[in-house]
Amino acid sequence: MRRKFILSAVSALMISAFTFAQEGNNSVKFNLGTSFSKPGDELATVAMDGKNMQLSVSAEGARFFNYKKDSKLGFRIAAVVGYDNTHILSSDAITQIKTSIPNIKGRIYPLCFKGSAFDFAGLVTKEKDLGIGFLDIPVYLILISTVNSLHFDYGVGFGKLKESSNIYDDSFVETTTNRTMNYFGWGFQPVIYNSESEKWSVNAMFDFGKFKWTNGNGNTSSFKMSTVGFGAQYHF
Repeated sequence: MRRKFILSAVSALMISAFTFAQEGNNSVKFNLGTSFSKPGDELATVAMDGKNMQLSVSAEGARFFNYKKDSKLGFRIAAVVGYDNTHILSSDAITQIKTSIPNIKGRIYPLCFKGSAFDFAGLVTKEKDLGIGFLDIPVYLILISTVNSLHFDYGVGFGKLKESSNIYDDSFVETTTNRTMNYFGWGFQPVIYNSESEKWSVNAMFDFGKFKWTNGNGNTSSFKMSTVGFGAQYHF
């Protein structure tokens, strides 16, 4: 029931984004990155870090809402579909667990400006001619872009944990366990390039979060994940 509710909510948000596309408050984004994971809670008592730099991909559909009518200041709500991987080793390094986690998340950017960082800087400083050379860009432009991309995530992952031998052992029987995982995270995805039309942009990605679930012992296990990468976004 919970899974159906989340899927319905995500679908509704995506439909809303495309329905109001003509208002120009919508965007779609694709991120590609690499993740660094660490076992937590009860899992950390029997496992340790394995191979990092695992694949992480995500697609996002978002809509901007202004705080006041005709204002460019507001917040952004997004639906995110992602796929993450982790790799850990048992404490004795004899076995390994590879986890694939398809996931869906709700995301909120609490403080957004609809436009470029240069536009916002002009609004704040009352200056229109800010220069375009890299060395001329004030530090506050970087800060604005970072704050503009601050977001918080909550969602659910459908993890498949596959345990196999980390050393050559014919007698070891591989096992696969499926777990529904809760996710909470946050991060920054600052824009590092804006097209002249401001329709297309490229962003960096620095995301941090935690997948946790109830294990077979009835206790909590988890992965802490840090993800870095790049993305491309289209505004319409």
